[in-house]
Amino acid sequence: MKIADLIIKFLRKKSWLLIFSCLLLLGNFLLAGKNPAVAADEDQYFSIKLHSTYQVNANGKTLVTQKFTIRNLSPEYFISKYGIIVSSTNLENIRVTDNGSVIEPQINKLTGQTSIGVTFAEEILGENKSRELVISYLDGDVATISGKILEVNIPALADPQQYEQYQLDLLVPNIFGPVSRINPSNFTLKQAGDFDTFHYDSLQGQGISAIFGKQQLFDLKLTYYLDNPNNQNALSQVTLPPETPNQKVFYHQLDPLPQTIKVDADGNFIATYEVSANNTLKVELLAQVQLLLEADPNILPAPVLPSHLTAQKFWESDNSELQKAVLELNSASELNQFVVDTLNYTEENLNNQFYRLGAAASFLEENRSLATCQEFTDLFVTLARIKQIPAKRIVGYAHSSNEELKPISVVGDVLHAWPAFYNPETNNWQEIDPTWQKTTGGIDYFSKFDLNHITFAINGVSSVLPYPAGSYQTDMQAQEKKIFVDFSQNEFPDISPEITFELSAKKYLKLAIPGKYNLLIKNPTGRVWYFAKIKAEGENISVQTGDDWPKSIAPFQEINMPLSVYNKTGLVTKESTLNLNVQLKSGEIFNHELTVKTLGKISIQDPRRIILVVGGFVLLALGAGSLFLLGRKIASALRRQGQKSEEKDQELHSLSSALSENQTISPESHDDQGSSPSQRTSSSTD
Repeated sequence: MKIADLIIKFLRKKSWLLIFSCLLLLGNFLLAGKNPAVAADEDQYFSIKLHSTYQVNANGKTLVTQKFTIRNLSPEYFISKYGIIVSSTNLENIRVTDNGSVIEPQINKLTGQTSIGVTFAEEILGENKSRELVISYLDGDVATISGKILEVNIPALADPQQYEQYQLDLLVPNIFGPVSRINPSNFTLKQAGDFDTFHYDSLQGQGISAIFGKQQLFDLKLTYYLDNPNNQNALSQVTLPPETPNQKVFYHQLDPLPQTIKVDADGNFIATYEVSANNTLKVELLAQVQLLLEADPNILPAPVLPSHLTAQKFWESDNSELQKAVLELNSASELNQFVVDTLNYTEENLNNQFYRLGAAASFLEENRSLATCQEFTDLFVTLARIKQIPAKRIVGYAHSSNEELKPISVVGDVLHAWPAFYNPETNNWQEIDPTWQKTTGGIDYFSKFDLNHITFAINGVSSVLPYPAGSYQTDMQAQEKKIFVDFSQNEFPDISPEITFELSAKKYLKLAIPGKYNLLIKNPTGRVWYFAKIKAEGENISVQTGDDWPKSIAPFQEINMPLSVYNKTGLVTKESTLNLNVQLKSGEIFNHELTVKTLGKISIQDPRRIILVVGGFVLLALGAGSLFLLGRKIASALRRQGQKSEEKDQELHSLSSALSENQTISPESHDDQGSSPSQRTSSSTD
């Protein structure tokens, strides 16, 4: 609670005293405040005790009773008027009593506010004289029944030290079951009748945040329009709602199915489509989202990357003014409170053409009252990165029962933005909402998050990419609603895992390469499955992967793993059996036997084998070379011998011919036969 104004006019005895105390209810909750004007002469003229009771009814409306006991500390002054301002118009059955007597309040409705003022008919004078003022009303915003969850939020007193005593009782029907989370925890629980009563003697400036129920379920219908104005086909991508440790997803239908689905560095599910030339592709997703109070231990958080600390557009962590502003701040909690105290929310940008200021521009004095959720988020992310705290931006849908207190519109559709920072104590990304902490008057959205924020896209590596659902449209669909969210009436699907494995040989020039394979892992379901162990082995074979085994597989995703299978027993390629064992974190086990042709492998850990094999290759090469040279020598000798034999055969053939014709061959002729046939002569007989 925060007192907006308190005016007290002090008059002497037998005169009148005007006190107009304005208790400002931010976030539709009563906020108590201080009485600064009583210290006109630096004396305390009154003491105030406040006992607040918040009784939540089964229909979600809360009967709020604020009992003020005001005691005079001076004999000379009295209270003539008193009033409160509640920044909510959702009030009913307003009733005021003064010392048990009903008095008529003056009620005025302002923009998003209700003022309740009273004029006391009786003057109460005298030291230690007191009066009891009770203001009660039905408030439709203290408690919210959302699907399977009851949420109660009571902001902290702005100036608790101004009250001599402040006690609070929160009564909740036990039909909602035990409380799942409540902060602070220094309460006394009393169970009587149909209500559980949480009693606080001292809140020490804290508000109360309580949740009854452990999970929330939403149904989603998201539409994406992918426009390709070019004359050739093009690839386009959309961001599907991802799964995080506090958000589980089930895709009932994704039409059409994309060419590929991949998980990026920030954990986003990116679907790639081919859009034909000069055409617009409509993609529809029907999904169910389960939000969890406690993180699922089977779901690993997205890794922390160096880029989660760097300066980017809208996150100017190298800005000197921003760096000076946080010199004395160290923790993420202090940074969050600094953002809440520095910026003021406005809807002005939402009513005009939207534009995003970024951290540096929003920090300028003239822009601090022009902040939307974008500016609250950008400023926190930037300040966190300055202090070397990894931080990123989340864009999605946030369910709000009162958009004056919990604004959600960013641009086009009902989107909301909030930051997350990495908390090493929990080993998780902690989501917070400084915007709602501001607009609700101090409800704690830092240490305790709610079950109303659905993540559509995570921006960490980039300050703008990927785009969330609601951002994919053409000019023709600009006015069409593309996001539908409602509380689900069905339980989150409990389906059996279905994962298939296909092994194919790598080929070169259409020929299979021994030992080289691609393992295709397919998830035909709309659930995400998490791997506890993947092991590929076989007798006398070793298996190597080109990439690390995947930790999970997204809905409808296909993962291609390159495998190399080697024969441990020799260099000969042979057929073997590959055993693939897959165990999920949910406990299911898959076993597959695949037939492979192994390739001989030389292990670097076996030097003797290397020497033996290399030596064998050398001896083989030397032997082949020697045989080649010896063969050439033998062939040459045989060729010369063949030429000589041919000459002798010709000589014998000539001699035989001469004898058969009675020809006489002179020695000269014989000797010159080989020189020239013209030297030959013949003689006749008489």
